[in-house]
Amino acid sequence: MRSKISIITVIFLLAVSLFTAAGRPIEWTMQAHNTPGEPGWEYVTSWAEDIYRLSGGRLRITVHPPGAIVPFMEVFKAVSMGTLDVASSWGPFWVGIDPVFGLFCGSAAGMSPHETRLWRHEWGGWDLAREKYAQYNIHWIPFGTYPAEIFLWAHHPIRTFADLEGLTVRAAGLSLVMFGRLGISAFWIPGGETAPALLKGVVDAAEFLSLPADMAVGFHEAVRYAMVGPRATTVADDLMVNMDRWNELPPDLQAIVTTTTLKYQFKTTLLLERLEKEALARAIELGVTIVPIEESLAKLVRQTFNRMFDEFAAKDPFFARVWESQRAFLEEYRPFRAIMWPWE
Repeated sequence: MRSKISIITVIFLLAVSLFTAAGRPIEWTMQAHNTPGEPGWEYVTSWAEDIYRLSGGRLRITVHPPGAIVPFMEVFKAVSMGTLDVASSWGPFWVGIDPVFGLFCGSAAGMSPHETRLWRHEWGGWDLAREKYAQYNIHWIPFGTYPAEIFLWAHHPIRTFADLEGLTVRAAGLSLVMFGRLGISAFWIPGGETAPALLKGVVDAAEFLSLPADMAVGFHEAVRYAMVGPRATTVADDLMVNMDRWNELPPDLQAIVTTTTLKYQFKTTLLLERLEKEALARAIELGVTIVPIEESLAKLVRQTFNRMFDEFAAKDPFFARVWESQRAFLEEYRPFRAIMWPWE
């Protein structure tokens, strides 16, 4: 009789526990790096809504704009320490912690968005990124992939290195380091503050993101020239989850977060390319002049990046692993692409 009562008690307590768990969703606090109004903000908030729906209401992620919970440049530490449960981010922001974070974006090696996804998913990039982020108590998942960034916005056309000399530039991540190596005065301010800084002459030229995001925060209203060139051939975002929070999730919720994130990576890649086309037509209509930089400046930028990475690799074995992985991928993939699809 007692054993029957005990079994009934256990079943009752288990049922109560399951009911309570079902009634109280896991709550995550997230800070995005996109500001409201940017395409990336709508993407992140829709992603969070989808996770809530697909999880049956078991995981609710509240998304906050940049600076709402912690200062912009403290996001990495906040996720690592658990002050934030999760954040969308961009690896090159954290080159001051370790330069290798800038490589996971893909643009540093000159990869296209498609090449970046290939390297991340099929040529070992995912494993390398997870290994490095895990050292800081962060679980990493690849997020959205944007088209190439605008090379620079400025009050005057920039085609050659001579046009750059003497200017003050807003830059971020490894591009900030690259401009410094070229002897150009460069510093970082948040993207949302950059258009007013251009308008007031605090900076002479600036880079931020691809055309739709730049126009969303008013670059086209501050200056009239947008230079295009291979400084940042793609922008690949990251999802950073505090490792303790990640490990607390049951396997099915981990799978929902991962697959939803990858779904949005695919969706936004296509969406942002369409928005890029629409933004170009609108920019020209509003009087923006698109200026291609000359090959000599493009080559100088690429050579400067490569020298930087060779130097970092000589000092850091992990950086060397990532840099060699990317170079080996490009050496293997591009000849194959040229044979199979020579018309591209």
